[in-house]
Amino acid sequence: MAGYPRSPKATDNKEGFFSLTLGRKKKLKEVSDLEQEGRDAIDGGSSAPVDYDPSSFHLEENEERSMIDKISLEDPKVKELQRVLMDWINNVLVEQRIIVKDIQEDLFDGQVLQKLLEKLGDVKLQVPEVTQTAQGQKDKLRAVLNKVSEQLQLPRWDESKWSVDSIHTKNLTAILHLLVAMATHYRAPIRLPERVSLKVIVITKRDGKLDHKIVGEEITTTLEEMTGGRFERDAFDTLFDHAPDKLSIVKRSLIEFANRHLEKVNLTVTDLDTQFADGVYLVLLMGLLEGYFVPLYSFSLTPETFEDKVHNIQFAFELMQDAGLPKPKARPEDVANCELKSTLRVLYNLFTKYKRV
Repeated sequence: MAGYPRSPKATDNKEGFFSLTLGRKKKLKEVSDLEQEGRDAIDGGSSAPVDYDPSSFHLEENEERSMIDKISLEDPKVKELQRVLMDWINNVLVEQRIIVKDIQEDLFDGQVLQKLLEKLGDVKLQVPEVTQTAQGQKDKLRAVLNKVSEQLQLPRWDESKWSVDSIHTKNLTAILHLLVAMATHYRAPIRLPERVSLKVIVITKRDGKLDHKIVGEEITTTLEEMTGGRFERDAFDTLFDHAPDKLSIVKRSLIEFANRHLEKVNLTVTDLDTQFADGVYLVLLMGLLEGYFVPLYSFSLTPETFEDKVHNIQFAFELMQDAGLPKPKARPEDVANCELKSTLRVLYNLFTKYKRV
């Protein structure tokens, strides 16, 4: 259920921030081989049975019911989409001390959706703040969805992808369709995974027997279609989609690159997924790569809040642009949220320019 937020915390080194333990230096040939492996991985990255029990369905003649294939729910892209959308909602509503932990359980009653729409659409809905009854929740949902329809101006085909009843019954397909439509319309600063689809099992009772068919439900399309060209696919999208086995090679290469410089100030990266999330290592790394000392008053050395971390990362991005690097495609908020693909994009840009330093 929704609760109070806690700012994401980057993993600290066991020996403290300024650990005196230096990472073991690799021989130049080993470093070169590892870097080449990483570059090659990035540049060259190249139906199970239905699981349901018919006896568990009690349908009237010609009645239809649908459910999501369990295997489909385990699809990494489906899980990533849910995480990206939850992070987006939590960032939008952070000032209201609302945090979503489960898309189905936390959105079905309309309370969070109301707050999200009011914030994004700059509107105020005339509905009760808290509704305990199912009818009250449906009335609130109806008001929210009517306003969504008014603001998004979607064709009826898109609006038919969700309804009061489907949202209230915690239908994941409908909830994802609604959130993706809202994120796209309000130009959410997030990178939705492409071509996410769910396998939906549709069960119908005919002549006393249960028939089933599997329908592919497309939730997202391409980045270009969803964002109007604001994001373009890059090598990391290809790597995650088609060569996830090479991801560890890329990470090792980038960790070795970062440690070669950070060890000069007795710092060591062991977890690339989290240790850059507060922005401190990024700021210090830029100073080391460019050969200058970054004044400590320019950033937070011990960031405590999510905002502090975003500020640090934004400052690091400014240092990168001052050094002649293009503006990073990643958002500071995504790096602060430990979004691995965003962190990899930032570090690989540094690696490309400074690999000979």
